[in-house]
Amino acid sequence: MKSSSSLFVGGFLLGALITCIGFALMGQRGANAKPYGRVLTVAHGLPAGHPVHEALQEFGRELVKLSDAKMSVRIYPSEQLGNETECLEKLQQGSIDITKVGAAPIGNFVPIYKTLSLPYLFRDHEHFWATLSSSIGEDLLAAVSRTETGSPSGLVGLAFYDAGSRSFYATRKLNGLSDLKGLKIRVQQDPVAETTIRALGASAVAMGFGELYTSLQQGGVDGAENNPPSFFSSRHFEVCKYYMLDEHSSIPDVLLASSALWESLGDDERAWLRAAASHSSKYQRQLWAQETQRALRELKRAGVSVVSVDKRPFRMAVQSVVNEFATKDSEELVEQMKAIR
Repeated sequence: MKSSSSLFVGGFLLGALITCIGFALMGQRGANAKPYGRVLTVAHGLPAGHPVHEALQEFGRELVKLSDAKMSVRIYPSEQLGNETECLEKLQQGSIDITKVGAAPIGNFVPIYKTLSLPYLFRDHEHFWATLSSSIGEDLLAAVSRTETGSPSGLVGLAFYDAGSRSFYATRKLNGLSDLKGLKIRVQQDPVAETTIRALGASAVAMGFGELYTSLQQGGVDGAENNPPSFFSSRHFEVCKYYMLDEHSSIPDVLLASSALWESLGDDERAWLRAAASHSSKYQRQLWAQETQRALRELKRAGVSVVSVDKRPFRMAVQSVVNEFATKDSEELVEQMKAIR
């Protein structure tokens, strides 16, 4: 009797131990949140909380849903895997699966993308999205896969994201085109952007974004140009109290996949990826609109003078830029865009 009682107690303790271990392992699995199926590496340079990051999270949720958890994503924001240029290179090498880049850098090896940097290319934001949602947008995404020489680029275009419209802000009063005359304006290292600034009467100073705040403080430059959310999140409004909504440039962001990934996928997997990307684009567009309005409210609350201007003088001033960078392909594309209603 004593022996069987010992066996019972021993068995009970062993069972309890196994149960505890099982619950511990389940808890560890929940903590690590490792999804089932294929996990795609997604990297970008923006912080968590940015509309792009939130859209990529929605992309991941939609991909899990569409694939029945056969595919999911692991996102690395805030330049954890490199800045935008480095992420683009890693995508071409196949060491990451998906990233988001501005359309302008793509123009370095897919020339037709330089057209998207032209000033006042779109009539307004509605025209911007009507164009990118049309067959023109589909053709531009398809064009990413080949370089100027026709060789593979290592990239696959998935969708466009909203990056807003760029407008001027400065340490000096801005109420119209004439106020730009003689100002030193920071621009991205992009020939179209630099030429646009000069056509508007200012001096273009190319420098890294990370250097800009100090340069504004010290008078190295008088101002810069960016969309409202970026102007606000960068805290450049602490130095620049004048923001002129001329909206001279509307260059989209592009969600890209590695061709190494793409070639490894089946037809169903590719369809899930494209559908999730399209869904996330619509989601990001809504977030961007909300964030733009919030940024403008906060800028005004912080004492920034935010003025809307007549864009006609600006459009006339930059016509020479459009002519200078015109090619047969870009002229045809611009005409197609004009026909979009």
